[in-house]
Amino acid sequence: MLRLFNVDQLANERVVRALERQEQLDELQAWYDGFSPFPMLHELAEAELKQAVESTALAQMSDQEYSAFRWQWSQLEPDQQRKYLCELAGLPDPERDRDFDA
Repeated sequence: MLRLFNVDQLANERVVRALERQEQLDELQAWYDGFSPFPMLHELAEAELKQAVESTALAQMSDQEYSAFRWQWSQLEPDQQRKYLCELAGLPDPERDRDFDA
């Protein structure tokens, strides 16, 4: 359903940077053995990604398209949204097993 809104264009430089920032925090959390000493940074990274996606969508869509997109997008859980964006951007799955990353 999201493809109807031409969401492929959402994976712009700003969104990719926000995804990469979340990836870096996930790597740190994995290094700390599942306990993140940086919970506020993770919340900020999530908010940055949300804002980047919404502003990109708003700039590319009409008001009606944006409203429909926001409703459809809100039906996904945040981890599903991130995974979908990572797929669009060609980035690794954020839910992969990090024990074997090089």
